[in-house]
Amino acid sequence: MRGQNRGPAQLTLYIAALASLAYLGGGIALIASSQSFGVFPEPGPFRYGMGTLLIIYGAFRAYRAYQRFQEND
Repeated sequence: MRGQNRGPAQLTLYIAALASLAYLGGGIALIASSQSFGVFPEPGPFRYGMGTLLIIYGAFRAYRAYQRFQEND
């Protein structure tokens, strides 16, 4: 890949890593917060299930971003 502009590819990798952190943080916040502010569902199985799914999806995206970082080295 010598001579090619790798700027957009690097930006995409960083955005993917930040998105994974956002999903992880959103899942943790959904599970840990006690107030729903009328936006989140009331505490219960649905809320904890959605939080768990967000954490799992965030971990998957973080793993994929890590793999892509390793491929570019």
